[in-house]
Amino acid sequence: MSDVGSNIESDAWVADSGLFIACGRQQNNKYTALRRFAQRNGISFVIPQRVYAELGGAPNRSTPGQTPINSAIDAGWVTVADELDYTNGAVAAVMDNVRRFIAQASNRSEDQIEKADTALAGVAMQLLDSGNAASVTVVTTDTDAGKGVVRAIEARGFEEQIEFKNGFDLIEEIT
Repeated sequence: MSDVGSNIESDAWVADSGLFIACGRQQNNKYTALRRFAQRNGISFVIPQRVYAELGGAPNRSTPGQTPINSAIDAGWVTVADELDYTNGAVAAVMDNVRRFIAQASNRSEDQIEKADTALAGVAMQLLDSGNAASVTVVTTDTDAGKGVVRAIEARGFEEQIEFKNGFDLIEEIT
């Protein structure tokens, strides 16, 4: 198992909904551990707008009137990414490549791949391509998506600037 601390130097951490779903409710020790990890290390997990939409619709299962993701955003340890620029050829290419990679790895057709999975790649590419991040760690509970993001972004010339961290492993390491 890798040491979580070795990944902290990354400028940006892009996370999927699976990480937050695996942590559970705000009162859960995993959620608290993730919040403490982010705050202690000065990390603000960047989530694609599609991920925010997935996580933002659960107020009945959490604190009345406040979803866990909105609490995390208000506390500053989660940030919603800018709108993806689909006119940027690099962003569009990595999203297409990730969709193909996941489809092949999971033996599904490309139209069955979740758009949030490809959005992880889009956000990571946009951060790197714009110079807003020198490196990105993608945290996802979907191994195929994580591997696909790394492969697609490295193919665009960003070797050594993209890393995949399994969300379940991260939770285990910090709790």
